[in-house]
Amino acid sequence: MAGSNIAGILRREFRVDDRLIVESAEFMTDVESLTDLGPEVCFVASRHRSESGQPTLTAHVTGNFGAAELGGRSGELALAPALYLREAVVRLMEYGAGSGYSVSLEVTHHGPTSLPFPLVFVEVGSGPGQWGDLRACRIVARVISELLSAEPAEREVALGFGGPHYAPNFTSVLDRVALGHIASKHVVGCLDEAMIRQMVERTVPRPDFALFDWKGLRGVERRRIMGLVEGFGLPCRRTSELKD
Repeated sequence: MAGSNIAGILRREFRVDDRLIVESAEFMTDVESLTDLGPEVCFVASRHRSESGQPTLTAHVTGNFGAAELGGRSGELALAPALYLREAVVRLMEYGAGSGYSVSLEVTHHGPTSLPFPLVFVEVGSGPGQWGDLRACRIVARVISELLSAEPAEREVALGFGGPHYAPNFTSVLDRVALGHIASKHVVGCLDEAMIRQMVERTVPRPDFALFDWKGLRGVERRRIMGLVEGFGLPCRRTSELKD
């Protein structure tokens, strides 16, 4: 419902060329048509579902650190456009102010994972009451319409490690940094040298450093991941450093 509402608003109110809008109920598994189009970046207007049912506007990139339960391949990450992801969340915050919706990054999760171009999911959540809320859908449509023609602001780029799914500490430092792939505390057991390599190579632009939600990881895991990250020449920083 949210995706079709957003697509309709893009057509009617923002006059987005219909050739730039691809609607598919099976997007995460049926992506051949998008591959044939060869876009530079893809924005996916989608619904966000959670048991809390809280009104939420979110954005995230895609990938499976572990098993592929919702599309894509197991252990594979998609191309993550960090500057566009940051821009999407920053604009959601601006246009969603006073709407009654919270705004946040989500960590990397679900598919698709094998597309030859980067993509960002921009979502309305967290239940049917919000998916049908045209005010919220209009906010997402406005953000997507602007990102189709605007260049995102330049920032240093980081990989994220630790913390919960909604990544509050990473969301809070978006004035200073753009995040590409983010591995929450729930998937750190999947992180090895090969997965860190994917995080580095499939974040665009290439990350400048690794950013840790320091208290959002057990010390033993934090030290292990820092050792892996440093092997790729990336300095390690804490989110708290960027809040000073």
